[in-house]
Amino acid sequence: MISGRVAPYRILFPASFLCALFTVALWPLGDWYLGFGPAFEPEIVWHVHELLFGFTGAAIGGYLLTALPAWTNRPPLQGGALITLLALWAVARIGMALADFVPPGLLVIVNAGYFVLLAGIIGLQLISSGNYQKLVYLGAVVGLGVAEFLFLSATLAGAPSMSLDLVDILLIGLAMLMISIGIRAIPAFTSNWLALDGFDATLVPNTWQRTTPQALLGLVLVARLVGWLDLANIAMIFAAMAVLWTMRRWRTLAIIRNPLLVALHLAFFWVPFGLIAMGVTGLAPSLYPMADALHAITIGGMAGMIMAIAGRAAAHTTEGDLKANWGFILGVLMIWISTCARIAAPVFSGHPLVVCAAVLWCLGWTAFLIGFVPALSGPLRRPVLSGRRRQALVSKSHIKRAEG
Repeated sequence: MISGRVAPYRILFPASFLCALFTVALWPLGDWYLGFGPAFEPEIVWHVHELLFGFTGAAIGGYLLTALPAWTNRPPLQGGALITLLALWAVARIGMALADFVPPGLLVIVNAGYFVLLAGIIGLQLISSGNYQKLVYLGAVVGLGVAEFLFLSATLAGAPSMSLDLVDILLIGLAMLMISIGIRAIPAFTSNWLALDGFDATLVPNTWQRTTPQALLGLVLVARLVGWLDLANIAMIFAAMAVLWTMRRWRTLAIIRNPLLVALHLAFFWVPFGLIAMGVTGLAPSLYPMADALHAITIGGMAGMIMAIAGRAAAHTTEGDLKANWGFILGVLMIWISTCARIAAPVFSGHPLVVCAAVLWCLGWTAFLIGFVPALSGPLRRPVLSGRRRQALVSKSHIKRAEG
């Protein structure tokens, strides 16, 4: 344990959860039933922006700054820099919701400011500590910041369709980040837990298994940028198959008694599933709407992974072990069902599945927020996302992968 009461996961994770809840509560639910929505036009662009850059941006910041001490051997970020980071993020959320009353230039500055400061903090600590291998995560933050700038600037310039066209490319980038984190952390956490029962804890993938999906998704980005859409869609499907091939060794059935691990495995499954859905839909647009296919990655993969990883911070017991609480379990379950309802909506168009998905999303995040309350008080723990007892049973390399 460490002294002090303020840490990135206590600041940025709850901010991310609240953004997830209020974004959908305000639009579409608030607009549908109360006639009240955000003062930003078009509202669909606001909805996409807040979930991809507000919700996800805060969650990524919380995760990377929580993992940073394990990468740099330095204390967690505290004090003025952390408060300034939160303030920039919060002002950006308020500004986006009240966009009619905020100068467009100021909107761009405060939204970009969060990513600039986050990148500066991560880059400075990684470079000064000599951990150049983790600079790929700095690149992810910079890429997300550039994407946010282009997305918002296009809409404010009167071209919202250009903003929405960026979503597919951005989701491929986020899929690369989720795969980079998940393909290391999930086997490490799983090995950690299985070691207690005497199982062989050697689930961490080799270099080829880690790099093949990333290389294929890199090809997807290049192919999309040059207009080779069929190649991009085919490469997307093969990237998903490479991930699934690696997941076959993760002993998912063996961890069914551990809700924390089940949540990770199930959430990560939506990433390759979503990539296949996007690839097939891109090759045969008449089969299924692309706008709906994206939700497999955004709701199931992105939101599910954020819940499954961040929720571990609230699962610490007095014995040093990790145990999921009911808020975590209900939240994960509702988000899973919400994902299924949302992607089934185009197939069963006569049923209000989109409304059901939105309501379940809000209920899920409400339950999860309640379950996260224990993480907001008491002494700060290191590591935050792993149990101390289980860590003692695995190698130091597994521990480092689990935290980052």
